[in-house]
Amino acid sequence: MMQTTAPQLYIDPLATSKSREDLEMHLPTLKVVSYNGSGKNSGVPSSLEPLARRIGTRIHWLSVNQEEHEIAQDNTTGDITAKSQRKNDCFEFHTAHIAEHIVIRHKQFCDKYLWPLFHGMPESAKFEAVEWQAYKQFCSQIAAESQTIAGESFPTLLWLHDYQLALSAPHVASDRGTLVCQFWHVPWPKSETIASSPVTREIIEGLLANRLLGFHTAEYAHNFMDTAEILFPDIQVDKMNMRVRMAGRTTQITVMPLGIDVDRWKDIANLVRPMSEALAVKHRLASQIVLGIDRLDYTKGVLEKLHGIEYFLTVAPEMHRRFHYVQIAQAPQSDEEVYSRYAQQALNKIKEINERFSVDGWTPILHLDSKLSIEELAAWYQAADILTVNSIRDGLNLIAKEFVACRQDEQGVLIVSKNAGCAAELSQGALLVDPRSPSEISNALNKAITMAVEEKRRRMTSMRHVIGWNQLHDWALGFLKQALR
Repeated sequence: MMQTTAPQLYIDPLATSKSREDLEMHLPTLKVVSYNGSGKNSGVPSSLEPLARRIGTRIHWLSVNQEEHEIAQDNTTGDITAKSQRKNDCFEFHTAHIAEHIVIRHKQFCDKYLWPLFHGMPESAKFEAVEWQAYKQFCSQIAAESQTIAGESFPTLLWLHDYQLALSAPHVASDRGTLVCQFWHVPWPKSETIASSPVTREIIEGLLANRLLGFHTAEYAHNFMDTAEILFPDIQVDKMNMRVRMAGRTTQITVMPLGIDVDRWKDIANLVRPMSEALAVKHRLASQIVLGIDRLDYTKGVLEKLHGIEYFLTVAPEMHRRFHYVQIAQAPQSDEEVYSRYAQQALNKIKEINERFSVDGWTPILHLDSKLSIEELAAWYQAADILTVNSIRDGLNLIAKEFVACRQDEQGVLIVSKNAGCAAELSQGALLVDPRSPSEISNALNKAITMAVEEKRRRMTSMRHVIGWNQLHDWALGFLKQALR
């Protein structure tokens, strides 16, 4: 059997320090597999195109998300098939061919069971054996399809993304010439929360079939290693060097919080500045705008944030009319009852707060029920004086980073849940709160509204440095370098 070896990295001895850091690599084919695709407005392909050119690779992106491609259903087989593939010089986008009933049950298992489980809410997780079997089939089939979307080359790197594909790696890890790695975008809870789940052992086995496994935070990585150690007594876990050895295979664990394309957000912010300046007039907003942009999902802490705002309005009547809270509410990711029920509770609380505290034409909360374009997001980020992110648990939260990227005026205050993955990166500038504590949320709002301009500038400058040091292309290049090491 042919032995596979990692490709060598070429370092030009005459290179500048910046290009030395980039490390010229040669990678003929990179396959990216994710459930939701590249994101219509994310700018990921355009952000990664220079990287693809630099390392001499073509990126094949396979996804299931039907919104990302022009797709149709085969009435004979019930399969989801692609009408066309989008292409450019460096990218080729593909839609997976998986039977619709498997796709549906796989999504149900993710929404009803895995999402609450990995966000530390096992009491909300509903296990259905038939959905678990569909999940396994889905992971197997998308792994098999990933092997057909590009010609043979050596080496080929297969980069899997997130919890929807936890069992895919074992189906390709033994293929010659294919190096498999995965990034886990959601939290990994403490072992006592997850160890008793009937799926955890198989998921850990699946993830440890990867050459490299990435997490957003050190906490998630250590929680994963702790859980693996408890469930597999014979496993070899080297926490100092972040390596796990199981069944003769070594998996490198890495911590790499996802970055954003800062320059892209800055450019968009500049373009939409007139729109931003008009928002306060259009909506007749007070001098201070507190902004929340959240999916109405029980992990995002919208209802808990509203309890904090209600508490603030109760204990600080002198702040009435000085601010508006603008809640831009995006639809939940699932039609499951638990999501719709939580969304309705949040909407009811908004109505209740407005009825209780409205006075003389001032209503404290403006609720906008819409999914915004990237231009509209950038406009609101600049219009706001304060952004609140109150996740009960969150893998990272890019909204916080996008807000910071748009604040070239170095003003604006960020209030972030201690349980959001981005909190560790942004802690020097953000106000951190317990998302379930109305008093902490209230105190943070009071501090943010009354904060001096110089303190705002100091905090925002600190956060802008952080997101500038760790941008999307840096994150991708760093991960690929580790995968090929």
